[in-house]
Amino acid sequence: MSPLTIAWSMCAAACLMLALLHMLLWLKYSQNTVYLLSSLMAFAACASALLELSLLSTQTLETYRVLIRWENFAIFMILVPMVWLVQIYFDSARRWLALTITLLWSLGMLINFVSPYSLTFSTIAELKQLPAFWGELFTVPSGTENPWKLLADISSLLILAYVGDATFRSWRHNNQREALIIGSGILLFIILAGIHTPLVDAGTVHTPYMISFAFLAIVATMSYQLASEAMRSQHYERELQQTRRHLDQLARANLLGECTTIIAHELNQPLTAILSNAQAARRHLASDDPGQQQIVEILDDIVRDDKRASEIIKRLRSMLQNKQVVRERFDINQAIRETLDMLKGEFKARSISLSEHYEASMPEVHAGRIEIQQVVLNLLLNAARSVSDPSIETRMISIRTRNDQNAVQVDIQDSGPGIASELEGSLFNLNSLHYESKDGLGMGLIICHRIIETYGGHIRAENVAGGGALFSFALPVHTGQFR
Repeated sequence: MSPLTIAWSMCAAACLMLALLHMLLWLKYSQNTVYLLSSLMAFAACASALLELSLLSTQTLETYRVLIRWENFAIFMILVPMVWLVQIYFDSARRWLALTITLLWSLGMLINFVSPYSLTFSTIAELKQLPAFWGELFTVPSGTENPWKLLADISSLLILAYVGDATFRSWRHNNQREALIIGSGILLFIILAGIHTPLVDAGTVHTPYMISFAFLAIVATMSYQLASEAMRSQHYERELQQTRRHLDQLARANLLGECTTIIAHELNQPLTAILSNAQAARRHLASDDPGQQQIVEILDDIVRDDKRASEIIKRLRSMLQNKQVVRERFDINQAIRETLDMLKGEFKARSISLSEHYEASMPEVHAGRIEIQQVVLNLLLNAARSVSDPSIETRMISIRTRNDQNAVQVDIQDSGPGIASELEGSLFNLNSLHYESKDGLGMGLIICHRIIETYGGHIRAENVAGGGALFSFALPVHTGQFR
């Protein structure tokens, strides 16, 4: 096998592998068109390498005429995506110039396929065999240049100006790294392809076409850039995960502070009852004729109140502990009732009226039960703070569940002042820190949003007519076999 065949075959194989790699990346990250454009360029470079190899050994004019047309098309499929790749990478790239280049090259391709011999030649008189510097013969054409080839020449000069201008402007905007890596690689390709190819066509330089090899200059720089971006992306992802964990910790600390009052109110009743019953039992036992049945009833009351206190502590502890979340099937109505059991004493102490409306026969959801209860708790606490202002006469919170097609929806509405206009649309990002009261850390809404989206749902907030705010979240219902 000749050195030409080996070299160009290896080049084609390398371009094909890169094309498939970038195509797979684009299928995974479809929103990133850089991968799609890179894949198209690499496929075109692979085709160009195979066409160049065929041109080097072509013996007939007809075959050469067909091959040179498709070689020009392969060049077109390298250059045009490259132009738009620059447009994506460099915000400073002039869009009108990219459109002009695309239009000129598209017109050139139309001429390429309607002309007798291609965009490159009007006529091809003969094919000559020239020796490479290592002695191997390769084919070069001899003929008349197509005057319309001026379109390609102008386009090549415009590409050079376009990339050079974009690189320079990007450099001035403190994007030196991208300008150096991407810009230099593309400029090198244009110089090699745009200068070397016309010299070969004119017979000035006796070497094979090397468009595909020139493309490797872009491949090398792009691969380095994409690898660097991937490493930076991993670094940012790790930082994001750390930030999320930090936010979780802050949210749990905030929830712990909020729950202090709840624990005080909710445990006060059963503990007071336990103390009162214990004192009553002591009095009965100290009497001359203690009633056995009365003592049993008192002890039963003590056990019941103790269980209630233990259950309250257990539920609050579950919500505050940072344990691995386990998905399970559960009834959203029952989960909400359990959460409300911990808050009713708090609502009573704040003179808040609670209205509950549960749709019957609700389908089960498949999520982390404790996390969903944490969402409900956070939203209810937000509502309680909203209606606790002394200026509010009617302190009302309503909670409603309903089956909305393939999702269950939970609505929590309050009679407070509503959501400030400047905060609408930003409650579930870091700006929500300003929504919560001055004594809260403001992380609850952020965590609520993250939890609901984790389970494929959505959460929203809006003002309601007549005053007050409505917070709603929806979760997909459980379907199929539980796993």
